Amino acid sequence: MEKRYYAGRFDTKVMIITGAATGIGKATALRAAKEGAKLVLVDKKVVEGEETLQAILSEGGDAIFLNLDLSKEEAAEEMLKETLDKYGKLDIAINNAGVMGNPSPLHELPKENMDYTMANNLYSVYFSCKSELKVFIAQNNGGVIINNASIAGLTGLPGNPAYVASKHAVNGLTKNLALDYARFGIRVNSVNPAGTDTPMVEEAMEYVKARRAQAIANGMNPADAGSMAGQKTQTIQKRNATAEEQAASILFLASDDSTHMTGATLQTDGGWTSF
Repeated sequence: MEKRYYAGRFDTKVMIITGAATGIGKATALRAAKEGAKLVLVDKKVVEGEETLQAILSEGGDAIFLNLDLSKEEAAEEMLKETLDKYGKLDIAINNAGVMGNPSPLHELPKENMDYTMANNLYSVYFSCKSELKVFIAQNNGGVIINNASIAGLTGLPGNPAYVASKHAVNGLTKNLALDYARFGIRVNSVNPAGTDTPMVEEAMEYVKARRAQAIANGMNPADAGSMAGQKTQTIQKRNATAEEQAASILFLASDDSTHMTGATLQTDGGWTSF
């Protein structure tokens, strides 16, 4: 599929992208840079984050990389401080960072696993939005926030209650922020991907396959074990999305082509939630 860009779409815009080192975040950053955005890339992964930064700079883009753990509130505050110190403003925030966690039925789920998933999927978004909103309100010029949720924020996924709970929370937060901050000209939406070809999804599927094999070895019916990966394994399109396709949807929501959209939980799922 031919890659298309809109030259100048984000000229003069300063954009934060969390989870920018790999996958959807990296694809979004590379395209946004080609379309003129000044970028603040944020991730816990240092090596991959620096690689994304260098890829942008080598093409003449304007970006910085911050190695921060956004499950901590002070990291989100530092992210905004560094953004303002470097660029003097913020226009768009894409809160993409998150984890799959370790799938497990609830009666076998240790509290520390739930805490880890909530910290990295919900609290990272909460802390980021909190700091971003303060800046947008102070600037008095509106703003755009896009949160990366999941199909798991719209429905259930067998065997993964922590992830599902965290992503439903992200969508609930998104809708409430859209209501509370519309009067400031701030738009808040989410994207909700299904299977996407990214390192995080590949790692999660390997974990599920291992648990499924172990369950069968312990006597579980293979058909029942198969449900650990979810009842639906394909979208209507019979393929995963690419990270670049997810980036296209995210950047549409970030652009002036979506100025009448707020509070939306956009299904970027190839039809997964339609059947």
